[in-house]
Amino acid sequence: MTTTRTPSTKTPDGSLSVSSGPHQINGIMDTEDEDIQLDHVQHIHQDVRDKMVLEQVYMGVVWQTGKLGLAYYDVDTTQIHMMLDTVETDEFTMLKRVLKQIPPVCVVVGTKQDERLIKTLRTLLVLQPDTDRVDQGSDVVKMLPSADFNLDICKRRLLNLDLPSIPKHFTETEKTLYLSSLVPFDNVAMVRATGGLLKYLEKMRIGVELEDRVIGVPVLDLRCFSLGDQMVLDDTAYSSLQIFQRESHPSAYKAGSRNAKEGLSLFGILNRCRSQVGSRKLRMWCLQPLRDLDVLSQRQNAIAFFVNPCNIEMLTTLTDCLKYIKNVSRVVARMINTQASVGDWQALYKTVYHAIYIGDVCRAQKQGIDIFKKIATCFTDDLHRIATLVSKIVDFEESSSQGRFVVKAGVDSGLDERKRTYSGLPDFMTKVAKEELDRLSDEITECNVIYLPQLGYLLAIPKMERMESEADYAIPGLEFMFLSNSMLHYKSASTRELDTLLGDTQCEITDQENSIMHKLQNTILEHSRVLIDVMDLCAELDCLVTLAQCARDYNYVRPKLVQETIINVKQGRHPLQELCCSPFVPNDILSSYENGKIKILTGPNASGKSVYLRQVGLIVYLAHIGSFVPAEQATIGMFDRIFTRIHSLESVSVGLSTFMIDINQITESLRNATDKSLVLVDEFGKGTSMTDGLSLLCSSISYWDDMKRACPHVVVSTHFHSMIHQHLLPLSANIKYLTMDTIHDNEELLFLYQLKEGHTSSSYASNIAGKSGLPDEIVKRSIEVCELIKENKPVYRVDSPGVDVQFKRCEDIVNRFLELDLDKDDLQVFLHDVVLPASQGLL
Repeated sequence: MTTTRTPSTKTPDGSLSVSSGPHQINGIMDTEDEDIQLDHVQHIHQDVRDKMVLEQVYMGVVWQTGKLGLAYYDVDTTQIHMMLDTVETDEFTMLKRVLKQIPPVCVVVGTKQDERLIKTLRTLLVLQPDTDRVDQGSDVVKMLPSADFNLDICKRRLLNLDLPSIPKHFTETEKTLYLSSLVPFDNVAMVRATGGLLKYLEKMRIGVELEDRVIGVPVLDLRCFSLGDQMVLDDTAYSSLQIFQRESHPSAYKAGSRNAKEGLSLFGILNRCRSQVGSRKLRMWCLQPLRDLDVLSQRQNAIAFFVNPCNIEMLTTLTDCLKYIKNVSRVVARMINTQASVGDWQALYKTVYHAIYIGDVCRAQKQGIDIFKKIATCFTDDLHRIATLVSKIVDFEESSSQGRFVVKAGVDSGLDERKRTYSGLPDFMTKVAKEELDRLSDEITECNVIYLPQLGYLLAIPKMERMESEADYAIPGLEFMFLSNSMLHYKSASTRELDTLLGDTQCEITDQENSIMHKLQNTILEHSRVLIDVMDLCAELDCLVTLAQCARDYNYVRPKLVQETIINVKQGRHPLQELCCSPFVPNDILSSYENGKIKILTGPNASGKSVYLRQVGLIVYLAHIGSFVPAEQATIGMFDRIFTRIHSLESVSVGLSTFMIDINQITESLRNATDKSLVLVDEFGKGTSMTDGLSLLCSSISYWDDMKRACPHVVVSTHFHSMIHQHLLPLSANIKYLTMDTIHDNEELLFLYQLKEGHTSSSYASNIAGKSGLPDEIVKRSIEVCELIKENKPVYRVDSPGVDVQFKRCEDIVNRFLELDLDKDDLQVFLHDVVLPASQGLL
């Protein structure tokens, strides 16, 4: 404290020392022991008895930037199966499902792979002691140098594969193009996992007989696979259907920022989540559409409950509470490292307090809804205990003002006594400063009593003009300590007495509050699993509430989900287009084996064909995340994948032409589409000549038609009308022709945007060009050229002379040639003056 002849005070300064605690949270999920299926008998050695072993499956795994890449090699079939990059959290739910469906002999990972992934793999792949296994006791997780998972090296390994299906005469370029149609190289994690797996197979000579001189591991084929309970969409499908669309920042420096704004997309209109964890959960739902009827039905039941007008008040209450749910996993992680801030404690308390209220509201509802049942079970009394402890111990107002953890009064009597002593220090130190000033000489007009950590209480006196050297600093009865900012600091008998009586009061208060904070943290960490479950269930509840709000506001209906793969939608709408266009014309969707699974859609330009294609894909997709759909009525089966050839993701880094990218998209659907797949093709073949594009499209459609019941659901829009007029497609009940209805009268074209059976004979490109502002003379000339081509007549330039003029010129040339004296006249001059100018005018 400071005092002058008119005394003033100064608050003591202190510091907070934080030490890390020994607490840890086990981030590995509990796993159930999986039964090992014994598939075949293998003779190991003459001296070793025959043992039943697992089907030999070797797997490579990469987890980077939140995406899981995975591939496995089946020794029996000598095929490599690759899973497209899938969003994965540190809970590794996707990895657990893969390992449950495809139990491997071993898993190959890189040495620099995340420790959480390796620990989870070892936990999930633990073997029972009584398992008759050849490599019993060995580590099933094999580590390879991280260089073996380098992206460029892994790409080269894939491109160097000698597949039997690759013709021997192919050049390296042709082989690269062929393999690029089999492997989606834009899935970085998948490519790295496959390359690392190939390296391990070559190193261990898996599948290679000892006497075989072949160096490479036999690989019959490369295939993509998906989990049995998940529908797969690749990046091309997500982009084509506009499920996600990021808006780049106008600044070039921020264009690649991860915090880019979500543009006009399906996720953008669905995401009304009040909490950050809810938004993250909804994104996970959108990235992992399901085929599990039970889970999807549970989501639909909850949405139907929230959509009911009788539950609006309860829905509003939940919505208000959900905005206070924070990401407590980060708070728990900081608590483990004893780095929790005041804001973290506030976020934790708000989350627990409002979670208790959410639990009470959900318990009051009927327990037929799955989310209510889970919340009623998981929101235990532990939440009340945590909320009570935090409320009674933490003084949030003082903590915010002081920027550190402050304990409320009444928690610890010793702490309260020290705080009372500390609160009385300003007056007491002012009194001591007055007494010291009275004992000093009259030339000293001001003195201060201050407190410094480690040094204790000091007497601060302003430096006087006569004090030029350290020898002048000496004052009787005082011990000089140091000079700082023209202030001399001394120890006196009174300050030493203060050191003995009071000591480092502030440090003692801080240490004791830190000790109480650690005890409170330990108690909270003991219930960390409950907090994580609460956060996850609140995020799920937030997603369901959000989907219900969208269903109510956008007039969506509950689709009937069936195992049979059919699409029967009445008055379906495009969820994005209907927000941009008013009114929007709805259309039906009907696809089944009885009603035809291949739809050929024709119609004028800008008549709504592409919108209809996307509409089909989005309605099917929405049903697979458990949402209601934009229609009057819908029955939708369970699909395993959606293939699209709508939008070409062009990039110079790919090294492929636009048409080659389109071909790869079609090839992938031809190779991997099943009877449970949906294929959407928009104007395939426009990137090459009409003849080539038409033949490829017709061949693809015929190939699908030949699959009979195994044919996928295909919707194709095209302007190749000759495939219909010239009967290039087979007469099949599986192929149906649809068109967009129009009214064409007096050279005026009116779009009705209504789907009907049949086909159109023209794209009406001239009408569209005229409406878009193209000059009339250009449009008129295009119509003339089009008619000449249809009638197989020659097309002359606009500035070409008429037939009579051309005939007169020819006659003049002939007459002059007859008058020519071949012996005397110069033929070169004749050709230069007569023939050449005339021929140039006869183009």
